[in-house]
Amino acid sequence: MLYPSISRAILRWNAYAARSPLRRLGHAALVAAATSLLAKVLGFAKEVVVAAVFGLSGALDIYLVAFVLIGMPLSILLNAVQTTLIAHLASGLDADAAAGRFSATCLLTLAVLAVLLPIWLWALPHALPWVVSGFSADKQQALETALYWLIPYYFLNGFNLLGYGALQAKGRFLANGLLPAATPVVIMLAVLVWSTSGGWQLLAIALVAGSAIESLLLLAALSRLGLFSAQIRPSPKGMDPIIMASLALLPGTFMLALGPLVEQAIAAAMGEGSNAALAYGYKLPAALQGILLTAIGITALPYFSAQIGQGNHAYSLHSLNKIAGWLLAGGALLALPLGVFSSEIAALLYQRGAFDAAATGRVAPIQFAYFMQIPFALVTMLGIKTLAALNLNGLLSLYTALGVLLQALLAYALTARYGLPGIAWAAVIVSALLAITSYLTARRSLRHLSR
Repeated sequence: MLYPSISRAILRWNAYAARSPLRRLGHAALVAAATSLLAKVLGFAKEVVVAAVFGLSGALDIYLVAFVLIGMPLSILLNAVQTTLIAHLASGLDADAAAGRFSATCLLTLAVLAVLLPIWLWALPHALPWVVSGFSADKQQALETALYWLIPYYFLNGFNLLGYGALQAKGRFLANGLLPAATPVVIMLAVLVWSTSGGWQLLAIALVAGSAIESLLLLAALSRLGLFSAQIRPSPKGMDPIIMASLALLPGTFMLALGPLVEQAIAAAMGEGSNAALAYGYKLPAALQGILLTAIGITALPYFSAQIGQGNHAYSLHSLNKIAGWLLAGGALLALPLGVFSSEIAALLYQRGAFDAAATGRVAPIQFAYFMQIPFALVTMLGIKTLAALNLNGLLSLYTALGVLLQALLAYALTARYGLPGIAWAAVIVSALLAITSYLTARRSLRHLSR
């Protein structure tokens, strides 16, 4: 009796969703959010396990800063290339062309990462006294060592990000949502089994192992899609649009990657455990944002790219206005009650083992601020994906660069007055400004095209 009722409900929903492209987008976003939920829940569970074992320790500071530093070249390059690749693959290429361009993009991107790595590793020791001014000499030395331990992750994650971009462009939301669960599972198991014998080294090894498992799973999924079937050529026809669009995005992604580095530098100057406290304050809001932003980010860019490519500018404008209203209202309804109970939530999730009441007191105000960022972050994601679909990459880079610069200045100013929560409030203010700016720009562009 129950099974036929469920089947009828699913059929009715599918019929409802099929009536318009906007409803199909909503359906795809729900699927993407649901399938990413497991990975996000496991990722957050991993943070709870790590918190119980490491607390706000110096070892966790080392791992977190090393993670940000080794990932900076990845953030700069991959944010640009992945965005361009998704829009390109979603624009209606035939199977052979899609396979050739994806394979060539992987090859060229990993080659550029290989060139950048020794330059980055050479430059970092000169920058560390500024970046982690609050670290002791021994702690800085351990940080330099941790960077070398994370080199395999650097390349593995580069491939993984491109692979997830291809899955998103092809609408494979189930695989895109489930495969990232591999890394938090591996880290949790490693911490639970070897917690007494490992410091930051244990976290680094587990991160590399989890990323490698993700890469193998992605290889299998992408091979089934036929994206490795074409012969890779050094300069395949059709790569120029991907290269040029990626270059246009690089200034913005450079500034975007610089933001976390500045935040870690400010936190490092504020004493032992400050980097860890900032990270834990961000974890739950980021997990919630991650589910929603994933749903928006991986569906909105292909959707608007396809609609704009078909000349449906007026309908794209209608979609933008409607979705922005939903996101702002829904994000506010989610964020406000969570902010009110931020202290209780932090105590419930983290306060055990090495994470004591004093640590909860440091984390809760940071978490509150990041909860308030949620509605603005959602509208910002919608706006920037629409701008990317409109191929306004230069303007998108400018907005991103100005936003990161303003956030850095605000973080310094607000931290001097309010302590660590000032970093989070700087992010809230800039997210609100970017939400307004990106939405209004995308709306104006679509209105102009629809005339």
